[in-house]
Amino acid sequence: MRWVSIPLLAVASIVPALALTPVPDFSVTRYHGRWYEISAIPGFFGNKCQRDIRVDYAPEDGGALIVRNRCQQPDGGLLETEGRGRAMDPDLPAVLKVTFVHQLGIWWYPFGRNQIVIAAGPENRWLVLADPSLRYGRVIAREPNLDPESLRAATAALAKEGYDACAFVLKPQAGGREQLARLCDEMH
Repeated sequence: MRWVSIPLLAVASIVPALALTPVPDFSVTRYHGRWYEISAIPGFFGNKCQRDIRVDYAPEDGGALIVRNRCQQPDGGLLETEGRGRAMDPDLPAVLKVTFVHQLGIWWYPFGRNQIVIAAGPENRWLVLADPSLRYGRVIAREPNLDPESLRAATAALAKEGYDACAFVLKPQAGGREQLARLCDEMH
């Protein structure tokens, strides 16, 4: 019975992801490398960060991704987390399940969140990551700053999927923006 419930949990975690429109022809290898958070809906990790939020994705044996988040906290200290991401359906590589729950030597994907690529910039310069709940979203880029045209395109992708741009916060990055701002204020 236990082995039956694991595939059922995997299928159940993908079904809500279909409520959003994943980028077609996406390859998980496009994640590899360093990304800078340009804008996001503040969440558990982001609320502890003042600036310089970045994420590194690296391949892991078995097809998973190592996901390392890092940022500078208000007291000047660094906060780092490590998780795993995996495309639960090989036919939908733009839909990842990302978890930071690691117990008993196992990464617990059922306790993770959907991370769906709903938009990608030219030459893999930026990605828009979403969740069907619309309570999580993130715009990441290869550089610490995103040009206004690309930021408008990312914001349009969020709006198309039903997100409120005012829920997204642009945080300062070394080599990028200097001040905190709401995404909707930057787009007007």
